[in-house]
Amino acid sequence: MATPENHDQLRLVGVAGANKVMAGELSRLVRRALGDVRLPEPKKEGPGAVSYPFDARVAWVAVNHHRTSARVEWALYRSSATRLEPLYDDLVRAVSEDARPWAESGATLGVRARNVADFAAGERQIVGTVKNALVDGAAKRGIRLTVDREAPGLPFTVRLVEGHVVVSLDLAGRPMHRRGHRVETVAAPLREDLASLLLMLARFDAKREALIDPMAGSGTIAIEAACMADARPLWKAENPPACARLAPFRDMAARTDALFPDTVARVLAVDRDEQAARACRRNVEQASVEASVRIHAGDFRELDVDRVKRLLAERGPVPESALLLSNPPYGERLGDRDLVALYRDLGRWTRSFGGCRAGFLVANPDFERAFGGAPRIKKPLSNGPLRGWFLLYDL
Repeated sequence: MATPENHDQLRLVGVAGANKVMAGELSRLVRRALGDVRLPEPKKEGPGAVSYPFDARVAWVAVNHHRTSARVEWALYRSSATRLEPLYDDLVRAVSEDARPWAESGATLGVRARNVADFAAGERQIVGTVKNALVDGAAKRGIRLTVDREAPGLPFTVRLVEGHVVVSLDLAGRPMHRRGHRVETVAAPLREDLASLLLMLARFDAKREALIDPMAGSGTIAIEAACMADARPLWKAENPPACARLAPFRDMAARTDALFPDTVARVLAVDRDEQAARACRRNVEQASVEASVRIHAGDFRELDVDRVKRLLAERGPVPESALLLSNPPYGERLGDRDLVALYRDLGRWTRSFGGCRAGFLVANPDFERAFGGAPRIKKPLSNGPLRGWFLLYDL
């Protein structure tokens, strides 16, 4: 039977291998935003999720500022049922006995399923069962809910977590990587939450080092570096998270200021493709980080260290050190020979920045041999369906 009084969790869901980074980022944000709150040790739920006892203030910080999570959820109900009828009964009873103010009459809901392949029924059946249980359970409390599949005010997610069916409210109401500033893109773009994860794995310190992306594409890493430096809100005022309408969050004014306003990143985004450079420029403008990001349309191989410093200086004082971070092409548009040559040139160019660090998300097994040297960190990290690795080098 579901036990809502014992399942009241804040869940951060990210890519596999992101647990430790997600927890560290939330701890830093909460210390800054809520000085009187100390987070307990999170519970790890598989390779890509962490959970905490639910606190609306912490949840509000997470949904507005947490950059490495793909979803931020309020886990409300859990059932050990393995068939649809007991699952329905569990959820109806749990919802009908639940006094938490997540629902009001007239609200609309929607349900989506994730990672439910091991349940005894199909995804559509699970979604229908959970949807009916939420509506019927709320009705027993005198709360009338209706279904809106396109734009629900209460977006629910149902997952299998450690053998239990967990029903959660998606607090953002959308994937967290859809920040709203990607107005133009290129082929195979990097997701924003994954870009932020790379920055944190490489321990980017905007106060002490510049960020250089020699193959920036549409600018995802560059923009995330600028936004993460001062911990600005993920959402603009006209595009608030879904939970802003819910009773537990209505008195929490959305922050329009950055949590670390005294930190300004110095970022150089380089790409030899003119279309990519144009896309990067538009996205940088949409994200309002022009003061931090210098865009250079050209081949990184034509830039020496002094030229890089001069380009960075156009955005302000240049830190003495730098992090070079990129997501190089995997081979979709280049021949194998050209790709190996590119990796070899990247290795030579990167090592001209002595005393700095370089990190790469790669999915081509030829990269390490062609790039040269031994990475200090080699961490399995996939980009969508492509199996990959994050490599970090000391230069």
